[in-house]
Amino acid sequence: MSGFFTHEFESVLAEFGVGKTRKVWYRVVFMPAALEAELPFDRYPRLRIDGEINDVPIANAFIPTGDGRRYLIVSPEVIKTAGLQIGDLVTTRFRIADQDHVDVPDELNAALEQDKAARSQWDALTPGKKRALAFHVAGAKTAPTIEKRIKAVLVALREKQGRLR
Repeated sequence: MSGFFTHEFESVLAEFGVGKTRKVWYRVVFMPAALEAELPFDRYPRLRIDGEINDVPIANAFIPTGDGRRYLIVSPEVIKTAGLQIGDLVTTRFRIADQDHVDVPDELNAALEQDKAARSQWDALTPGKKRALAFHVAGAKTAPTIEKRIKAVLVALREKQGRLR
């Protein structure tokens, strides 16, 4: 294991359904139970990590299941890049990421700098809420959609909701 990554495990790429009434199926790797004791899940139930799966970079979070296990969702891009299929044995290497880090799109950051009331509300949000709003903007593909989503975020912040309607 390289010095950059502090933890490593092997697991089978599995399919896992989430939801009670309507299941959404994800491709996941489950963390071995023995590794959990080494990690700060008591403080961070959804522990964010930076790492790699079969040498393909990931930035993700371990998610708790209802039965006591924890998993990482493996994106379709990682599956395609690594040439993976359900049932393949994969190697996951990672280090604990800064739990407060938020990637804010430049356009959103510039808009927040221009709107002091929205900026004040933004600064009061938890990192998770900031990530959700930033992800909403970052997911837009065209300039008009980016602008529309930024306006929606600013309105939500000014109304002190921190969430989109």
